[in-house]
Amino acid sequence: MTLRCELNINGGSRRVIIVGNDEETHEHLALRLTAAILFFDGEPTEPGPNDPVLADIGFVPDLLVPDGVGGIKTWVECGNVAENKLVKVARRIKEGRLVVLKEDVPAGQRQRGVVEKEIRNGDKVDVWAWPREDFKRWNAALQESNYVYGEASGQSLNLVLNDAAFSVDLVSC
Repeated sequence: MTLRCELNINGGSRRVIIVGNDEETHEHLALRLTAAILFFDGEPTEPGPNDPVLADIGFVPDLLVPDGVGGIKTWVECGNVAENKLVKVARRIKEGRLVVLKEDVPAGQRQRGVVEKEIRNGDKVDVWAWPREDFKRWNAALQESNYVYGEASGQSLNLVLNDAAFSVDLVSC
């Protein structure tokens, strides 16, 4: 599935195409769009495996916010993330932060438990989760072609996706 999105966020506009592979669920694409909106002002990218900024990491994120000088400001993972990947990425990104987006609070709390247990500097990892019912509405509102306008700041979304209005604060887990 592919999501074509016209984003008008915080006074700026950008077209984003989110291409899912065969293994990605609709929910995963919905989380990737969430990430693109939350980090809109940082001009996020979806780097490929040959991107020079990833040379010493060995993994590819769902979304990356560059720091402007060839490094990583924010590494974003969406949905299910392998424990091995989280541990290694958290260790290898020196100055940046790691954010994991989850589709509901129980999933976010389970992820936080894994982070606390397995990652030495677990405080460098943010786990943000949608309130369950809000995510269900978000996911249901997505179409192949989408128009999103409004504001995003920190973990807060105040916007309209197609014809559905959202005022949501993602929960820190």
